[in-house]
Amino acid sequence: MTSAPYPPTIFVLGTQQHVGKTVTCIGVIAKLLSPEYGYRVDQIGYIKPVGQQTVVVKNAEGQPIYVDKDAVLVTSLLEIPIPRYEVTSPVLWLGGLTASYIDDQTSDAPQMPPDIFAQRVREAYQEVAQGKEIVIVEGTGQPGVGSVGGVCNGDVIRMLREMGVPLYVLLVVEAGIGSTIDRLFPYLIAMDRLGAYVNGIIVNRVFPERLDKIVHYLTAYYQKIFPRQYGHLLSHPPPPIVGFVPMVPQLRRYSMRLIAQMFAEEDGAQVEILAPAHFEEVAGRLIRDIKTINLRFGYDRFVEAGDAIVVGINANDIILSALLLHERLKRLEGEGLSGLILSSSPIGGLSSHVLKLIEDEGLPTIALPYDSAEIIQKIDSWTVKIQPYDTEKRALIATTYCEHLDLAQIFSPNRAPS
Repeated sequence: MTSAPYPPTIFVLGTQQHVGKTVTCIGVIAKLLSPEYGYRVDQIGYIKPVGQQTVVVKNAEGQPIYVDKDAVLVTSLLEIPIPRYEVTSPVLWLGGLTASYIDDQTSDAPQMPPDIFAQRVREAYQEVAQGKEIVIVEGTGQPGVGSVGGVCNGDVIRMLREMGVPLYVLLVVEAGIGSTIDRLFPYLIAMDRLGAYVNGIIVNRVFPERLDKIVHYLTAYYQKIFPRQYGHLLSHPPPPIVGFVPMVPQLRRYSMRLIAQMFAEEDGAQVEILAPAHFEEVAGRLIRDIKTINLRFGYDRFVEAGDAIVVGINANDIILSALLLHERLKRLEGEGLSGLILSSSPIGGLSSHVLKLIEDEGLPTIALPYDSAEIIQKIDSWTVKIQPYDTEKRALIATTYCEHLDLAQIFSPNRAPS
């Protein structure tokens, strides 16, 4: 192992928001847990130094605190032991902080040390890294977030390296050819000038049918053209591309649990869970597709195993036929429907007999106050995010990244980065 005072650390940042940094962190950790590297989950530390979007959790004293949502997701989904959420998510860059920090630092008598946020990050990293064999650091937003307070991604990377942390920086970019080159260029130059040079590039969400073409042109450009054109601007050799990660369409799928959760967050929405009693335990299965049914017969050829059906709550005959289809699909395909979404719940009309059949079947079923068209419209408008209970998606990410991520180009547990 390295003789450095801190364990090897992989820093994941992106060229923009929503480029797949959190999924990449999950994938990197899955790679480290694979037989190729053989780490145990208790040997891995995780920290998101600067966060923007939060959830409320309870700390060790039972008090509610705000924590970066991605920090909760990664550590919960992968069951990574953490010392405290306060150190896993040490700085939250929320609305109003920029103005208050500038006001304080430009006043005649500043109340905050100028490096207050950097010190929080430094101390939090030290606590997270204690006793770990490797640490994953997740960057935030686009590379400039936090620069007001001296804790943008480049600042944190430089600070960790100055502390003696053996750091490997991975920059995630959306897949393309010209668009990818254009997005990467300013960040490769800027990060290098900040003393935060990048060790490797991950090209994310590649359409499988374009994979060979993208691999060919990006590899050719960064191996032969970029060094000639811009290599003199960099203090280190241009970073290799360590992964062309294909699109995983299943990551955009809902589960009945997520649909119920998101409707519950709608203002004034009354979500009624009809079945099963242990809904949260069994409603995490990914939905293949969501289909609206208005006919009692003749629709079954359009519905496949794994689909969820939207139907009016008073359409008892259609609901009954859907339950029969669910049973038939289980016999023929080995799996039935993913769930039932009953629309227009204020109208009522669900018979006690059909409700009893739903409960006996155990098919995840919810009732909503919207009509069927409104339900589909709302679902289509949402952005699907991975949840701490999405074990099926966790497995998909692990399989994909273990196959397509080549950390060996830049990382070895037995050496420090150059």
